[in-house]
Amino acid sequence: MTPKMGEIAVQTFENSRQGFVSVKLSQLAFEALSGGAHSGSQRRVAHQMEGAIRCYLGDRDSDRPAWPYPAFLRGSEVQEDVELRLSVDGELWRAFEAEAGRQDVSVGQLAEHAAFYLAAELDAGRITQRILDQLESSEEKGDAPA
Repeated sequence: MTPKMGEIAVQTFENSRQGFVSVKLSQLAFEALSGGAHSGSQRRVAHQMEGAIRCYLGDRDSDRPAWPYPAFLRGSEVQEDVELRLSVDGELWRAFEAEAGRQDVSVGQLAEHAAFYLAAELDAGRITQRILDQLESSEEKGDAPA
């Protein structure tokens, strides 16, 4: 069964937390996730998009000015140049849908924004700092690999 949620097609599987979603992005967002390569691997970019959703929701309480969906784009439509099929945790996807509803934008609009948000984070080097912070935290807890 594949219900439609606006421009997002969702297929879930019984007895599994994982499901598949098809997200349509602009070519520009696709290139941002592929690191600027015009012909980035669909699979690699789909994996990046999953990371974008996690990163975006993880920063919900960060008070970063770039986090909320931009007010000036609220009435605009998302270009649907590239379709990505994601395997995503159901709980994560429901949280993402809820956030789109809370911000009063479509899931497609928020997906596009999350893609650019992650690209900006990667470009700014913040992802490297997060990894270093997580490693440091693990070492302090004694969880570091031997």
